Amino acid sequence: MKNKKNLLIILCSVLLVNVFYFNTAAATSRYLISGKITDANLRPIEGAKIVFEMEGGLKNIQIANTNNRGNYTIYLPLTSKTYWVTIGKEKYRTYRGKVYLTDDCDNLNFTLHK
Repeated sequence: MKNKKNLLIILCSVLLVNVFYFNTAAATSRYLISGKITDANLRPIEGAKIVFEMEGGLKNIQIANTNNRGNYTIYLPLTSKTYWVTIGKEKYRTYRGKVYLTDDCDNLNFTLHK
């Protein structure tokens, strides 16, 4: 009887460790996404604001801005592979679209139009 109790305690401990480990790993794992925002003539757009929203609500929003070469870098949680992207810059039309991230997706380029 004592061996069964010890075995049950060990199994529960292993289960709890696995649950906490995988939840923590999933919460801290992120996609590194980078890209370039250009105009219709492929000139870089400095200072464009890129907003990534997890599909399903505003609970997780990530924001980046482009540098003087139109480049941006952002980390997105792995908890979702579908994001809405909104890109804006004064004097340009705002872009809004849905992106689907895959394991080999790490570069997203966009073009803004006047």
